Amino acid sequence: MFAIVADSGCGISDEFRKRDSFFMIGIKVFLNSVEYEDGKLDKDEFYERVLAGEEVRTSHPSPADFEKLYRNLFDKGYDEILSFHISSKVSGTFNAARLAANEVNPSRIHVVDSLNISVGAYLMLRRMVELADEGTPLSEVIKRRDYFRENTLVLFTVENLNFLIKNGRIGKAAGLVGSILKLSPILTVKDGEAGTFSVVRGRKKLLPKMAEACHRFLENRKNVRMIFGYSSQSTLEQMKELQRVVAEKLENFEKIPHEVLKLWPTIPSHTGPKTFGLGCYGEK
Repeated sequence: MFAIVADSGCGISDEFRKRDSFFMIGIKVFLNSVEYEDGKLDKDEFYERVLAGEEVRTSHPSPADFEKLYRNLFDKGYDEILSFHISSKVSGTFNAARLAANEVNPSRIHVVDSLNISVGAYLMLRRMVELADEGTPLSEVIKRRDYFRENTLVLFTVENLNFLIKNGRIGKAAGLVGSILKLSPILTVKDGEAGTFSVVRGRKKLLPKMAEACHRFLENRKNVRMIFGYSSQSTLEQMKELQRVVAEKLENFEKIPHEVLKLWPTIPSHTGPKTFGLGCYGEK
């Protein structure tokens, strides 16, 4: 029997969070220097306060936080732990988890760096758990991490790049700085950090471009799943419109398992409170 640990940077859906063997550890979110744990902070309150101008930053859980959780899970009777985390290129969470695992029981705790972000990491984790539930040993599932990542596409957009720049998370999207005023960016995850997927002139072309990219990616793939994510209430209608455009593009959309997630504050702390997008998973 194995337990699953993932952090709030992994875009865990509300449905998956209900799984008995799943435990989410919250990345620390600071609003005007007051510390909160993501997962215990009301999402609506967070977005209202950030939109009102409060300063926000994050900090990863400490090794002691992970050590306490791991020991508690073994006390509950779990034999192994899959500890799955947001990309080490944007957060120290993975390294904190690895340090704790080495202290507790490294042979029974499998710490995985997703090299992915938000809903992309969630889709990877979901597929890994499906295979483990079917009987594939955790050690074998983990060896295929890069395969799962290569079969995942994340597309998202932000109102502007201010938050990414301020928080040092601009990553491979840095080339957009200075040219963004008249363009709408479609961002993705490249090599474990934010990168540019495409840019379009004007917001009207944004959603069709994202839908077309999703369609091309999923064509002729199996084990397909999607998740749509949005941040503050102000992006909900845009996310719904994206979902509608994608549904029009994909003939079998209703047959594809898909979920909607109001993003945990961890990611919008860096991308901004007006972030929305989607993640696609499908195997060739």
